[in-house]
Amino acid sequence: MKAAVVMLAAACSTTTAAPTKAQLGKLVFEDPGLSNPAGQACADCHAARTAFRDPEDEHSQSMGAIAGRFGARNAPTLLYAQFVPAPYDDAELGSVGGLFWDGRAATLEDQVAGPLLNPLEMNNSDRAAVVDRVRGASYAPVFSEIFGAGVLDDSSRGFDAIAQALAAYERSPELAPFASRYDRYLAGTDTLSAAELRGLAIFDDPERGDCARCHPDRPGADGQPPMFTTFAYANIGVPRYPNNKFYVQPSNADGDRYVDHGLAVTTLRTSDDGKFRIPTLRNIARTAPYGHNGYFANLPYALEFIANREAGSYDVATCSRARGAQVRCPWPDPEVPATVDARVGQRTLSPDELADLGAFLRTLTDEPK
Repeated sequence: MKAAVVMLAAACSTTTAAPTKAQLGKLVFEDPGLSNPAGQACADCHAARTAFRDPEDEHSQSMGAIAGRFGARNAPTLLYAQFVPAPYDDAELGSVGGLFWDGRAATLEDQVAGPLLNPLEMNNSDRAAVVDRVRGASYAPVFSEIFGAGVLDDSSRGFDAIAQALAAYERSPELAPFASRYDRYLAGTDTLSAAELRGLAIFDDPERGDCARCHPDRPGADGQPPMFTTFAYANIGVPRYPNNKFYVQPSNADGDRYVDHGLAVTTLRTSDDGKFRIPTLRNIARTAPYGHNGYFANLPYALEFIANREAGSYDVATCSRARGAQVRCPWPDPEVPATVDARVGQRTLSPDELADLGAFLRTLTDEPK
C-alpha cells in the first residue's frame, strides 16, 4: 500500500496526472488503519482476489476488528454493487433496490457508514473517529487536493468526503469489468460448450430452471449487459445456519433463537418478513458461501436446494448418510416459513441437469482482460 500512496502523492504534485476520487477511494478501501483497533480494512471482508467478498473460509460470517466478534450475515460481493438502484416499490416485483441484504442503504455513500461504525465490524465509535484515523493516514493530503483544504478538520465534511471517495472506487470499472466468457458469448466473440449451452437452456426455460425470472440474462433495451438480478427481494426458504457465530455474541440477547427478519426490518411490512435482496449471479462460482447467512457451503449444494427444495436432497447431512444416497431427505425448515416463495424449489432437476446449470453459471466469472 505504501507504494500506491507514493504514486498517488506524486500525482498530486503534477498538473497532468491529478488523482481521482476513485484512486483515493481505493487507498481508503485497502487501509487497515481505519478500524478500531487498527488492523482491518474494507478489503479484508471484500478482497479483490476473491471477487470482492470475504476470503475467510473457516466460517460463513465475517469476523470484525475485535477478535471473536461476528455479524449475523454472509458478506456479499461488492462487484456490480454500483448498479443497485435506490429503493422503490414496483407493482409486480414489490420492493426493489437498496444496498445490504435488507436494502437499508439507498446509495453507496450511505452504505459506507454501516461497516465503519458497526461494533461487530470495524468498530469505530462515531464518524469523527473515522475522520481522525484518515487524518493520520499518509494519503490524507490527497483529500485536500480533491475536496478542498481543511476538509478533514471538520468531522461532517470529512466523513462525507471519505464516503464519496469509497463510493467512487466502488463505481469504478475495476468493480464492474463485464469480462466474463458469457459477456464475450453475447458479443459474439466466444462460444459456450455443449454442457454450458444446455445449462443456459435450463436457466431460461420456465418449465425447468426458470432462473431468468429473478436473474435476467439478456442485455437491456439500451444494450446494457445483463445484471443477473432484478434487484428485488425474496424468501427462498433458506434454513437457519446452526453454526452462525452471531448466535453466541453477547450483543445477541436471543442466542440461537435469533431470527433474521431481513427486509421487514427496513420496510416494517410483515409481508417482507424473511426476504433478502436477490443477488447478482455474476461471479457466483467465486463467491461461496451462499445465502444471507452463508448456509450453503458450495454452488452444487445451493443449486440443489433452489431447484429441488420441496423434493429434498441426497446430501442433507446425517439423513442421507444413514439411509443411503438413493433416498431424498427433507431440508431443514425455513428460518422464516410464512413468506417462502412457493415458485422456488419445485423443479426436481436431475443431477446431470444441475451439473449443466453449474457449468453455465461458471461462465459468469470475470476473467483478466
